[in-house]
Amino acid sequence: MGPGEAVGGWELAGRQALDGTTAAVAFRAATAAGCLAHLDASDAGALDEFLRPARRGFLIGVDDRESPQLFVVDAAIARRERAASAGQSSSALPKAHLLDDLTYGLVWSLVQLDDGLLADDFALEQEQKVLETYLDLPRSAPSRRTVPDLTKAGAQWLGSTYCARHIMRRLDGLTDPPAFWTREQTGEQASTWLWLRHKADYLKAISARYAGSAPLSRAFCIPETEVSRSGRYERILLLLAIALMELHGVRVDVLTKPEYSHVDGFVLVPGQRAVVANWARTDEEIWAVDTVTRRPALREYSEALGEAREHSVMQGPDPEVRLRSMAGYLDIDWVWLVERSREMSECGTASIVRPRSRHLTAESLDEVFAFLASLAPDR
Repeated sequence: MGPGEAVGGWELAGRQALDGTTAAVAFRAATAAGCLAHLDASDAGALDEFLRPARRGFLIGVDDRESPQLFVVDAAIARRERAASAGQSSSALPKAHLLDDLTYGLVWSLVQLDDGLLADDFALEQEQKVLETYLDLPRSAPSRRTVPDLTKAGAQWLGSTYCARHIMRRLDGLTDPPAFWTREQTGEQASTWLWLRHKADYLKAISARYAGSAPLSRAFCIPETEVSRSGRYERILLLLAIALMELHGVRVDVLTKPEYSHVDGFVLVPGQRAVVANWARTDEEIWAVDTVTRRPALREYSEALGEAREHSVMQGPDPEVRLRSMAGYLDIDWVWLVERSREMSECGTASIVRPRSRHLTAESLDEVFAFLASLAPDR
């Protein structure tokens, strides 16, 4: 492969929750040695021409010797590094930049969310002004037809933002920790926890509010059929999102029974009320929220949480044991994931791919990788 010769588009296809997008990509010869990969940057003209545009792009180094390996870096990061290196004929990437299921999942999810939110930026700014009018209502479920131009990423951001505010407002004054049930079942859906800035703020605010009390809990329903439909890169995203919650002191239970797939997203205040907040896997609405006090409904929500606790695939006394169990259920090699997390925590997520939208952040992922890297040594 000659330097700068292979340039094209990288199609990133969504499944249900994301629309898909395309990024520019250029392939360069690379030589992996030890913990670094050296990318050929000798054809300065071709490389600078690729890196100059403001579009989203990626530089991929290809070491096609005995065991072919690919290494990936965001074009914006490569452009900055190139300016700092004063035109050297090669650039070095840490081993964490290896393009595998982990880094592909990060690129696949972030770029789709990023492009969708950037496309909707003006519309979302206008829609935020409308949110206040809904917050005082006991229930609401605006149709997606009211904002037909929003991308799936934009609609998810709007629905998730509103649901977080709806929940926080309706938990005011509550001293005992409630129990949470969430509707995400795939890595595509759960990746919002990893990238959306307001999700990180919401999770931290909830954890801080009930710090020092009984542990918080959050239940998922993730049937085996959904696991089997998901690629390994997507299952990794799901595990990272669950690890983020465990990091913040939330004990996660995962129920596999498909009959619980259609349970609302809710926050249960035992014996008092359930704050219903749906935005994931809603077909017609941007969100659907309510506050339920009917005893039969409260009993159903309580029974669902009981089933999740009793039959969770994440049984165990501490986060490490529970996450190991979840990795087994998702068919993800735990030792590999811990090792890759150590590599990622050393260089930082934003050294590989960085958010451009103001609504996104890489900080949560950096926290998750540091957390996983600190868990059990290889054994």
